Amino acid sequence: MRRLLSTTLGQILAIIGCSSVATFLLFIVLLSYFGSPPAPPWPWQNAYRVAGLVESLRGAPQDVRNTIVAAVRRPDLSVRLTSSPSACSRQTLDTHDFDAALRAELPGITDLAVRACTSHKPGETIQVLVPLDGQTLEILTDRTSGEPGRFTGPFYSALIFLCVGVAAMSAWAISRVIRPLRQLSEQADAFGREMSIAPIEEHGPLEVRRAAHAFNLMQERIMHSVQNRTRMLAAISHDLRTPLTRMRLHIETHRTDIVPDKLIQNIDIMQSMITSALAFLASDTDRETREWLDLGALISTLCDEYAEGGAAIRYDGPEQIRFFCRPEAIRRVLTNLVDNALHFGRTVTVSAKVLDGAIQVDVSDDGPGIPEDRLRDVIEPFVRLDHARNDRPGSMGLGLSIVKEIVQAHNGTLRLINRHPSGLTARVSFS
Repeated sequence: MRRLLSTTLGQILAIIGCSSVATFLLFIVLLSYFGSPPAPPWPWQNAYRVAGLVESLRGAPQDVRNTIVAAVRRPDLSVRLTSSPSACSRQTLDTHDFDAALRAELPGITDLAVRACTSHKPGETIQVLVPLDGQTLEILTDRTSGEPGRFTGPFYSALIFLCVGVAAMSAWAISRVIRPLRQLSEQADAFGREMSIAPIEEHGPLEVRRAAHAFNLMQERIMHSVQNRTRMLAAISHDLRTPLTRMRLHIETHRTDIVPDKLIQNIDIMQSMITSALAFLASDTDRETREWLDLGALISTLCDEYAEGGAAIRYDGPEQIRFFCRPEAIRRVLTNLVDNALHFGRTVTVSAKVLDGAIQVDVSDDGPGIPEDRLRDVIEPFVRLDHARNDRPGSMGLGLSIVKEIVQAHNGTLRLINRHPSGLTARVSFS
């Protein structure tokens, strides 16, 4: 029982059970409430007769009242005027109902009394006493029905059936609601043991669907991250073999005249690989504070720095472009795109423009381009197209992936477009 109550289903069922019991008791209390007249037929017929008789006697002279009393005698109704009535003492649901009906019909009389008698013969079991000008009108009548059937077996059965039915339907509805939560829990447990599992079905109430959707997104991100890191480790272990093998051969040949330069070159290649991998793993673009940047001035300055180093590069665009961004991350985007363009092309053009509030930056080269069916692939991590572009020492195929991640963090898009007759344009758009 304790284990059941510790679950969501058990707690909700406990709440429903307590509510059903409270509802049951409330029904009993309401039906036992003595503050309002009863519903027809009992005791309204008798009450009408008694009320009519009392009204007639109150408006009649003293010497005529005995005649009226004698005229209304019936087998089920005994009436007399007396100065010393023998009052009965019992109270039942019948007397309560009769009293409430009489007071509703005779609002001006507040001191009438209705009691049940046990010593009278059948037909005279309820006594009504009404004071009239120093005398008391005593009326004895019979119950036209038995004790009011409020708390009979069928009544209890119907009320219990109602409470049990509500609890059962509620339990069924709750089980349908929490079933997706149970599936989500099972999926989370399975995901902890095995990464490659199918996404959970998104159904149930809105909040549960949102939780399932968030879990699927989290599962997808984790799987993607694990796959990228696995591929990165495989790429590093594979690509480091070549420079390490060359370094070992240079040392074993004992050619002291070329060993230092070759070692430094191979170390630079290895350092470039490690730096690229660490940059991809860091994913720290969200840590930098956003601020206003003059993007036009940044591009112009960057192109001047490359031109001073001997690169054939130029900037074509406005001098000022206000952009709210993370400056170091945007500089990294431009540097990676320009480095790629300069490596595969001889001349590079960086152009920028603002269209309806959207910023578009193009980095174009005159290199060999990329096959149309591989334009999307090269943006993925660790993808290098050796056939389309010569292999780049120290490159792990992470430059465009890092660019894409930063651009998407700024609500932008990265697109690669082949130029004709040759060349490639890397287009970055910020909305």
